[in-house]
Amino acid sequence: MDNSFFEELNFLNISIMSGIRPRGRTVDKRAHGRCDSGFLFIWSGEVCFKTLSGDLVTASDRELVFLPKLEKYSMEYKAESTVFVLVNFTSRDSSGKEVNLFDKITKLLKDDKLYSISKIMTSFELCSASKTLAATLRKKELIYRLLGAISASAPLLSTRRDIDSRILAGVQLLEQSYLENIPITSFADASHVSVSSFRERFQKQFGTSPVKYRNNLRIERAKELLYEGSSSVAEVAYASGFENVGYFCRCFKQITGEFPTKKKNRE
Repeated sequence: MDNSFFEELNFLNISIMSGIRPRGRTVDKRAHGRCDSGFLFIWSGEVCFKTLSGDLVTASDRELVFLPKLEKYSMEYKAESTVFVLVNFTSRDSSGKEVNLFDKITKLLKDDKLYSISKIMTSFELCSASKTLAATLRKKELIYRLLGAISASAPLLSTRRDIDSRILAGVQLLEQSYLENIPITSFADASHVSVSSFRERFQKQFGTSPVKYRNNLRIERAKELLYEGSSSVAEVAYASGFENVGYFCRCFKQITGEFPTKKKNRE
């Protein structure tokens, strides 16, 4: 993420809605789009979004999704019951212009012990009914805490407008799913380009290959987990998307200049 982009933002009209929805319940925003931006957190269950362009985004247990203002889509609750909390807000830059944090419906991250999204969303729910100044300031604080957790989880998640639009969808998919071993063909398909074209444009954009870029994201997460200090190197490797501890150690050394055991011991 571009930190300067968030430093300029002000968050207004923050409201919280939570509830339980049964399977088959639908919401249709195809005519006018959303009135506000929103963070949707799924406590349990599953929901599927379909945009006018045909994109499908599915979120399930303990996953966080960003919903941009004016985005036109339909959604359907897929599980027997889906428990959720939704934080709606308006974001403005330093000039007062309304902006979206992301350009499309974006699945951001899955809650875990490090990022504690569930604790933040519980705090939102606790102050949702209050109209006091303290509650208003608390909601703003929680928005920034949420952005910090998102940034820590995927520090390069693309809000940038300078990315080649022909590969933007693939880049966002890579950054949203960097803990999974998704093949490069999926990123190319998301961008509607060939694999060779995606590789070439990605290399030109970032100066590295998609695989190395993904490894960098994973190592950033690994560093956070090592700093936290409660997990073994093997546990950190698996929690960071690596299936082989030896390969994780080699990548860590290549990117940071030292082995993860040495770093953990020093911390």
